[in-house]
Amino acid sequence: MTETALAATLLAAALLVMPIPGRRLSGTHRAVARPGAVLASAVGVAVLTGALLPVTTLLSAGAATATAWVRRRRSRRRRLMSDEAGILIGALEVLVGELRIGAHPVAAFDVAARESTGPVAGVLCGVAARARLGADVVSGLVAATPGSHLGAEWNRLAVAWRLAAEHGMPIAAVMRGAQTDIVERQRFRQQVQSALAGARASAGILAALPVAGLALGQAVGADPVSFLVRGGAGGWCLVAGVLLLAAGMLWSDRIIDGVGR
Repeated sequence: MTETALAATLLAAALLVMPIPGRRLSGTHRAVARPGAVLASAVGVAVLTGALLPVTTLLSAGAATATAWVRRRRSRRRRLMSDEAGILIGALEVLVGELRIGAHPVAAFDVAARESTGPVAGVLCGVAARARLGADVVSGLVAATPGSHLGAEWNRLAVAWRLAAEHGMPIAAVMRGAQTDIVERQRFRQQVQSALAGARASAGILAALPVAGLALGQAVGADPVSFLVRGGAGGWCLVAGVLLLAAGMLWSDRIIDGVGR
């Protein structure tokens, strides 16, 4: 493919994804997205890339992209879990306070839901709605377990509530104990994650060593990049190297995450 054809293809893709002005709303113009045009341009770019690059380079790029996506998803899950745990601890503080002053559990869960945000607020609203319709609180807490990042914590709260209801213990005192347990677990988890920061940094440095080696080879004039992206034996060496590097990074993440649980 010539440079002129390549430029024309890229220009066509840019024109396809360019937004068009829509109707005037409140004195301003809003752009209207064209999903079909975006999909067509993405397919065109993918076909163009496949025509220009060897299969081995495409496989290597796909493996690297998939690895980055998986690691980003794991990192996002850890961040969401930490944020949700903080919100849950605050909501339990409100819940215990309402129960201590003699509020009905439905009213206590409603107040705690209003004082919290995100998935925690949704779970508390669901528990209050179930209790208002005649279901017990335990079933609402158990129902939140599968879809939450803090399924184990919601399950502990359900067990604590069930024990208090079956043995006649004060609900406020039992939930205070459950909240303290969650606080201590979260504090321990944060300490472990801080201690594992060095291990994560070491894994990142080790993963960057092959890239540094390629840069050093380019600097001395060996031109290893051209050998690897040109296809053939070099291309399969690139595929093997990327797969081994991806497997090492994912396995190290698995080990570190297993320690941090």
